[in-house]
Amino acid sequence: MVAACIVLVAISYLMLNVLSNMVITPKTTVEVVEREGELFLPLEGVEVLSMQISADGSYLACTLKEQGGGTVLRVLGLGAGGRTVFEQGIGGVRIAWLGSTASLAYEDAGDIWLLDVTSLTRSNLTASPELDSEPIPSPDGRYILWTVASADSTGDEPAFWLMRADGSEKGFLAKAQPLAVWDASGGRVMSRRATAISAGGESSRYFLETAVPGKPGWEQFVECEGEVTFIWWPSRDTVLYVGPVLVKEQDVVKGVWTRAEQPDKFKKVASTDGLGFERSHYLFYPSRTEEWLAYVGIMGLEYLDYGERVIYRYPDLEACTPLAWNEDAEQLFYIGPRGIYRVEAGGG
Repeated sequence: MVAACIVLVAISYLMLNVLSNMVITPKTTVEVVEREGELFLPLEGVEVLSMQISADGSYLACTLKEQGGGTVLRVLGLGAGGRTVFEQGIGGVRIAWLGSTASLAYEDAGDIWLLDVTSLTRSNLTASPELDSEPIPSPDGRYILWTVASADSTGDEPAFWLMRADGSEKGFLAKAQPLAVWDASGGRVMSRRATAISAGGESSRYFLETAVPGKPGWEQFVECEGEVTFIWWPSRDTVLYVGPVLVKEQDVVKGVWTRAEQPDKFKKVASTDGLGFERSHYLFYPSRTEEWLAYVGIMGLEYLDYGERVIYRYPDLEACTPLAWNEDAEQLFYIGPRGIYRVEAGGG
């Protein structure tokens, strides 16, 4: 009897050791979509740096790098066959629509500007000697988060500032950190903090932190179980982070979405072999209201439908980033061999 107990204990320790070295990842359904894309805007001799579609699907805004090195902000009417409604040379890349409005925030020559597409009027929201960049409006369009950096190398570290959409009530929010994202209600900002735990910086601990308008500084949300390369906040009560995970029993690296809840509850909810260990594939483009997250990975263009827990994969498209969602028409825009293309979403 004693010998049997010893054997059982030994087996238990063996199984515990095996399981501790295994990473259990969910087997997410992949639906292959054999569909051709439609060329929306032919382009030659330019590089698309960024693009976004307005919430109502009326306009596509993009920044284009020309062969001579200059950058152009262009806004096109989607209902007008891609007719250009605004074009301006700028010194910046980041653009973002304000909520459901026809107002576009963008960076230009160290300031944050606002373009009203309906009246084609522009206003400088910051007009400061600092370097203002990377506008990130709240989903409801009330606030604009942006990064403030010193114009010289001797100044303070970059910081996040916050202002109303009209440029009023400017104020410091928190130290600038990577992967900043708003919650769906526009009440909190979340970012990633990484702390090196090895001398060479090869290994790190990752944290999600939140900041609230009117209350400067970061507060820890959770310490994550693994690497964080993107934060996705598709709904008020759902916080997901994405990162590469080595699945030892399969000897592969997969991109895994993990749901994080306070104080320390985690659940891996989806995974794909379309995202390997190469971090250049970890560029994600979320939809505004639907729970869709698009990217171009090893297998080509894909997107995760979090509601269905299905990955739609388009292996036949020569797609590159940046991407943009037109949720009104359920279309995904991407960069192809001859310009900007669009393709119908889903497998229907």
